[in-house]
Amino acid sequence: MLPTEIALTIISVLGTISSISFGYLAFRRNVNSETKQIGRESGTVISDLGYIKSSIERIEKRLDISESKFDGVFTRLARVEESVSSAHKRIDEQIIKRPGGKKVE
Repeated sequence: MLPTEIALTIISVLGTISSISFGYLAFRRNVNSETKQIGRESGTVISDLGYIKSSIERIEKRLDISESKFDGVFTRLARVEESVSSAHKRIDEQIIKRPGGKKVE
């Protein structure tokens, strides 16, 4: 075998080994960058879900406060309706008791 043939054989073997090595290193780098990208996306989704959850909790608290206020208003309204109804009955009784009094419908 000639020295040039030996040199060309060594160069081709080294070229093959280096191309395999570079291919493997590129694959590992892409896997790592894909993993980082997936991690970033997962982190973004998790933080967005946390923000949505806290917003919903704030809205629920406000709804609870509003409901308690409306319950108080409804209770007061029921009391006013009762007092107006009883006052209306008393006025009707006073009108009917008067001489010549007629109940107006």
